[in-house]
Amino acid sequence: MLAYPMLLRLTLVLLAVSLPAFAQPAAVPDCTANVVVTAGPRLDVTYRCRATVPMAFSAEDAAVTRHVQDMRDGAGNKLVENGEAWAITPVNGLAEVRYRYDLADYARGVNSTSSAVLRGESVLSGLSGWLLSPQGIGRAPVIDIHAQTAEGLSFATGLPKVGDAWRLANASVSMAGYTAIGKYSLQEIAVPGPGSLRPGQPKKDGVLRLAILDGISAPGRAELTDWVKRTVEAESNYWQGFTTSSLLLTLVPTSSKRGVGFGRTEAPGGATVMVEVGADVDQRRLFNDWVLVHEMIHTGMPYLRGRATWAMEGAATYVEPIIRARAGWKTEEAVWKEWMDNMPQGASVFSKGLMNADGRESYWSGALFYLMADLGIRRETRGEKGLEDCLGGALWAGFAASRNVRLPDYVAACDSATGTKVVGGLVDRYMANPVPMDLAAFWKDLGVSQIGGRIALDDSAPQAQWRKMIVMGPQGRALKAVKLPWPS
Repeated sequence: MLAYPMLLRLTLVLLAVSLPAFAQPAAVPDCTANVVVTAGPRLDVTYRCRATVPMAFSAEDAAVTRHVQDMRDGAGNKLVENGEAWAITPVNGLAEVRYRYDLADYARGVNSTSSAVLRGESVLSGLSGWLLSPQGIGRAPVIDIHAQTAEGLSFATGLPKVGDAWRLANASVSMAGYTAIGKYSLQEIAVPGPGSLRPGQPKKDGVLRLAILDGISAPGRAELTDWVKRTVEAESNYWQGFTTSSLLLTLVPTSSKRGVGFGRTEAPGGATVMVEVGADVDQRRLFNDWVLVHEMIHTGMPYLRGRATWAMEGAATYVEPIIRARAGWKTEEAVWKEWMDNMPQGASVFSKGLMNADGRESYWSGALFYLMADLGIRRETRGEKGLEDCLGGALWAGFAASRNVRLPDYVAACDSATGTKVVGGLVDRYMANPVPMDLAAFWKDLGVSQIGGRIALDDSAPQAQWRKMIVMGPQGRALKAVKLPWPS
């Protein structure tokens, strides 16, 4: 945010020139971007930033630059692109540019669900796929985005709403996540706010904006919506409230799959998730899949800096089958089989330090780490708490998806929530140090084995008392099954 004296000097200028007029929140943004969405979809963008020194508006890459049309300053003078940026000198403390953008053509050319895709008249794109980035303010600016859409068109992001604006704060345009723009199905689903299902907590709702791009039939959209709602319920039961107070979830139809395909979460600006789904919706394939549950777990955690991919992907990999088992969608034995089959892919990483994990090693070395942490927390608290208390406690302490934090800070919040030093101790032991992992001995200590491809659980094993709490939770803590949409 700007210092308060400068804010006072420039507030009246911004109020006088901002179109359309809007009620200012207590903190005035550095920039406003007014976006008019028309069929195609195509965009007309008017950008205004408070500035007293020359600045520039830069494109993410050459593909974006090619689709910026008719770039002009506030006086109507044409601006010339130089190095994928347009320089401008402010007038009376304000830098203003206007441009047109063929978003459909950009998405058609990129054609990647990681960046931008076109389905019919609907586009899923990263914000930086069409919004230029202000340069010269000296930090990531606070940007309020106001969208006007032609009849039948929609605009949605994962950014928080401030009045009628979508606000980008504490993150760059390139890190702002996805936007869904054009003609598509959009609905708002109420979700229980983070931590609001804890005993004694007041009811608090968040919102999940579900965007289903063109290409799914009306019955298929209804089945996808039902799948999302039941998955939200399963997640909320684990986290004692949903993972975030605001989420944009976009489902992108694909003709190459019948079930669920690739998923991706982008969160620093605000939580957004993209999941590919088969255009021919198959309910059983949806509920038998792991991707949506996995991606939603990411929205309950911040981005962790410091060679900590294993900590982020490992948490989502480990917790996902537990959530599905507690919902009644997977058996306890199936969870242990999944772990025994896959955790060997990560066990070897311990011999070189978790910080050196790469690719799929990050997923399964991290999952094995969290199994050890879950076991340790239950042992230290005599079964009173588990990993869900660690992850949930960090979330309730403010470590949300939109934040970018150091791994040690997140671990400290996690341990504080459980009243232990389990996770911090494991990080100190395994993060940078090569400590070989004897996985066979670990399974034996837990009392887990495979006989003829089937799981056998030995309740007389040294750690069996705590192992029995891991998948289905402690005895006496009521499970909340989430009924599947077909007869059991």
